Amino acid sequence: MDWIRENKPLAAILGVIIAGSLALGYLLFDAWSSYTETKDAYLSMGSQVAGLKGSRLAPSEDNVKAKQALVEEYAANVNRLGGALLILQPPVQPIKDIEFQAKLKTKIADVRKAAAISKMALPAEFAFGLDDYTTGLPKSAAAAAELSSFLDALDELVKLFMQCGVQSVDLLERSKLALEQDQAAPSPQGNNRLRTQVQQQVTTSILEKRQISVILTLDQGPLQRLISRLANPSDMPFFTSLRLLRIENERQLGPLRSEVSLPAVPPAPDGAAAASATPAPAASDEIKPPPPAPVDSVPVIGEERLKVRMEIDLVKFLDAAKGAVAQPPAGR
Repeated sequence: MDWIRENKPLAAILGVIIAGSLALGYLLFDAWSSYTETKDAYLSMGSQVAGLKGSRLAPSEDNVKAKQALVEEYAANVNRLGGALLILQPPVQPIKDIEFQAKLKTKIADVRKAAAISKMALPAEFAFGLDDYTTGLPKSAAAAAELSSFLDALDELVKLFMQCGVQSVDLLERSKLALEQDQAAPSPQGNNRLRTQVQQQVTTSILEKRQISVILTLDQGPLQRLISRLANPSDMPFFTSLRLLRIENERQLGPLRSEVSLPAVPPAPDGAAAASATPAPAASDEIKPPPPAPVDSVPVIGEERLKVRMEIDLVKFLDAAKGAVAQPPAGR
């Protein structure tokens, strides 16, 4: 401090020099940082430009031809798959309207017999959702053929219910085909509270979705088997897609105490009668387990069944599936 008081002019000059050096140093650091960022951005942009120029998707004649070849290969594979799907699905066989009605009645009688053997309950007026045709005929031979194919799919579905252990089919409804849209609506069946609103069939250029709605009563194991086998072509020859699944317990509330009772235990025989009826066991060193204890508890929850609502799309591939993807025009 004394030196600064004694040399004020020199101290001021030194202070200005130090402050100027600090300011210049800051400006130099800031300029160097900006230069580094600008250089890195320039080099990155140059790399991107070089990469785009050397990319395989550059608009060159060779790349256009390669892309066209790949698109043609993709279109051929898709169309080949569509043709295979048409072969795998059961074909629609021509049938007369009277023959279809007879077939429907035969299927209904057969499924009732099979359901009785497998102990699966069916609605009282069960007719595969084809109630109109038990007393009436389809309006055309084409409608009869399509309804016959639909009936075969519904029959396979009900048989699958039996094989999986479904205890009862409470409701079965199906969507109307385009060939029967102007006919009378199907008669109501089942409990109105449990009825489901079935939409009309969904048709695209390559497939048609015929919707089936069912309400089932079953246990958890059969439900798992049913969902698994619906997607297995060896178990279900028709293509199906599970669109909606809603599961509820059959009983929403627990049982009352008065409903829970222990199984009856047979009375023990009188002491004297038991002694006379049962001979005294011979002396033996064999260790035997004690007799089981009497039942003193029963399961209260977990034994109820499930109410399951399923909406299943029966997928039918149309002839257009063979040419689902059009071949691209040349030069594009």
